[in-house]
Amino acid sequence: MPIRNQIEAIVQLLTNSPSFIYGTANELNTLADDLIKFPCVFLYPPQTINMSPQINGSVDNTFSVNMEFLFKTEFDQYTADNETYVSQALHLANQFIVKAANYREGEGRYFKIKAGDKAKCTPVYNKYVA
Repeated sequence: MPIRNQIEAIVQLLTNSPSFIYGTANELNTLADDLIKFPCVFLYPPQTINMSPQINGSVDNTFSVNMEFLFKTEFDQYTADNETYVSQALHLANQFIVKAANYREGEGRYFKIKAGDKAKCTPVYNKYVA
């Protein structure tokens, strides 16, 4: 099962059940025009996947996840007017990390969030426009 399905399952557990869309930047921009429900989470395809053989003969995959936690705003709002949305998006991102660390499907564990790992966050404004 694609990892995006596991990520979508976690997104559905977040407060207010945000919408979830997966695709390239162009696909996301097009799909955002038709998206009615905000907040939403956009997931980009993983760019690199590192495979590491383990002592027990198994393989661990590690990859970076590029996601956007978005809220609908009015176009050309001042940055100060968007601060509340940035705070809400950071809250959703924090929820996602906590839920991903605890997420299980049957016997499997999909995400290992290690102490000391850092999540990089960049606020975006007026990124998806019609």
